[in-house]
Amino acid sequence: MRTTRLLHHPHAARALVFMLAFVLSPLPPGGHLLAATARQEVLTFDARPLNRVDLSHPAEAARLWDTMHCLAALQGLANRAAPRFYLFYCDAYGVDTDQFWFDWLRGEDGWLRSSATRPVASLEEAVRLLRPVFKGLVVYDGAVPATACAASTAAGCEDLLPVRFDPTPGSVYDLLARRLEIPVRLWLVNPDGTPRFTGRGVIPDSKEPTTGSAKLDVCRWAIARYLREPRCAPGVAAYYVDAFWLQHPGGNPSLHTLCNHDYFIARRAFFFDLGPWGDEPANDDPGTPAGRERGVFLSLLRALYDRADGGLVQVGGFVPWPFKYTSHSQPPGRHDGVATEWEFARLISQFNGYMEADAAGHSAMANASFFRFYPLAERYPQPNPKPARAEWARRGWLDADGKVAPRLFVGHYVGDYDAPSWLYKAVPSFFRDPERGKVPLGWAFDPSLADRAPQVLAYAYRHASTNDFFIAGDSGAGYLNPRALTVRPDSGLPSGLAAWTEHCRTQYARWDMTITGFILDGSAGASTAREFAAYRSFSPDGAGTHYEEHPAVHDGLATCRETDLPDDVRAAARVLIDRARHIGAAPGFFWARSILRTPRWYAELAELLAAEPVATRPIVVDPYSFFGLIGVAKGTP
Repeated sequence: MRTTRLLHHPHAARALVFMLAFVLSPLPPGGHLLAATARQEVLTFDARPLNRVDLSHPAEAARLWDTMHCLAALQGLANRAAPRFYLFYCDAYGVDTDQFWFDWLRGEDGWLRSSATRPVASLEEAVRLLRPVFKGLVVYDGAVPATACAASTAAGCEDLLPVRFDPTPGSVYDLLARRLEIPVRLWLVNPDGTPRFTGRGVIPDSKEPTTGSAKLDVCRWAIARYLREPRCAPGVAAYYVDAFWLQHPGGNPSLHTLCNHDYFIARRAFFFDLGPWGDEPANDDPGTPAGRERGVFLSLLRALYDRADGGLVQVGGFVPWPFKYTSHSQPPGRHDGVATEWEFARLISQFNGYMEADAAGHSAMANASFFRFYPLAERYPQPNPKPARAEWARRGWLDADGKVAPRLFVGHYVGDYDAPSWLYKAVPSFFRDPERGKVPLGWAFDPSLADRAPQVLAYAYRHASTNDFFIAGDSGAGYLNPRALTVRPDSGLPSGLAAWTEHCRTQYARWDMTITGFILDGSAGASTAREFAAYRSFSPDGAGTHYEEHPAVHDGLATCRETDLPDDVRAAARVLIDRARHIGAAPGFFWARSILRTPRWYAELAELLAAEPVATRPIVVDPYSFFGLIGVAKGTP
């Protein structure tokens, strides 16, 4: 659920220079044992000036788009076998994010401590130095924005650099195709610049009749070429805005999310940008009859499911709500952002897809293709032990008869970290907040985020205070709707619950997680005993839920509905205080969800609560105690 999100809104000799060699590494100070340290030359590129372009000038927006698209693909191909190319681009919360992580990996952590670095001054130099990693160009059509996603797919599957056709002197196309004379291996636009995909006749390279939409023809062409042949890797897809961004490039200049493409190009993922609704045409393709795009979307999901042989499909990205498919778009659609998110989640879940939800606001993340080589330990124990029942009694939470005191118990679900991009940016700031450690917090870090941001999770565990606890966010090791794993009217496929359970069990075990902070049901329907039984097998210490009216225990699994707190700290305090004042003879439980709040915010909230009389003061407890006390209150041993 993202209501708050939407408001915050390729010569062998040279190649040898970059080969990765691993040697055993000592323990970094105060850290976990790393499996290895990298000895290599790392090329670095400073793309931060691109964040200062004037997006009100179309030529500047186009320069940003074309440069970042090429850089991301170049990075993904360069980092396919080893971490060789690093970008400095992202920042958030007053932190130069990419610089922070690079410095930490070369300093305290030590993974890159012995690596030489070589700054690259220009895109041209980067392309020349990394010429062995790619075979040529894929040229796409800015007038048919969907060709940009097809170009990113082609980049990963055919080792190509994507470039938008633009013969203007000084353009990225001019640099690559004319000055550097890199051969074009694939044209997604005619060589004279006229559209190859027109929505008329037959789909290029096929005998299939057109859908009547150039956008949808591009997608069907890509499905046939990359999923049905197949060329894409199984089980990985990328959902990011296509070149339609160039028509509405305002706001945060990184909302193009092109820097996120590197990981998915390295992984040979399928890229797409389709809307989920069947009752209205998408605002980027208004002439297409309502429902046709949804039909192509469902056929794509089935092709991804088949390519994964019925396994899970990682879907990086999120509904591009500022640009398409929602009432926030231009022109606006009929559905709001949360409803569109939920419909997208409901549909992909029916085909075993789970999101890594790089939602707009903090959606941009660079260097995931680099970080995926970070040498994780086999297991990361929780930094703090589970509080024992005797501790609950000592604190007065249990009376002499072992009954839970009639007080309001509050647990903090600290979210939303179902997106590597959000985790990547928040942790460098929030984990250096001097107020952290004053309040018990349940950091809801989906363990699946370790595929793109492994070092961030390792950092958090290493720097945890005695009040930091790590739980999974929505809906576990990835964001999906559990009920849509079992009830699947749009796919007609057999249940995916067993595959999901095994996926979560493996990832929870590595990060020693036993609580799921939020089983996000969305519009797929409320979870039932069947889904709760699956969660009990990997999340035995509790789960936050979506639609339950009251705290409950489902055959040993303690649950409590999450409730969003207001962003304003005083308003949040009033909510909790009012609830506490109305507790009767039975204890109350409030699983409080908040999004991108700083440790200082929680400390201020705690101070406001402390001003209340002891008898009615809300008691903030750690997540283990929160769900454990529910179990006791409901008569579970």
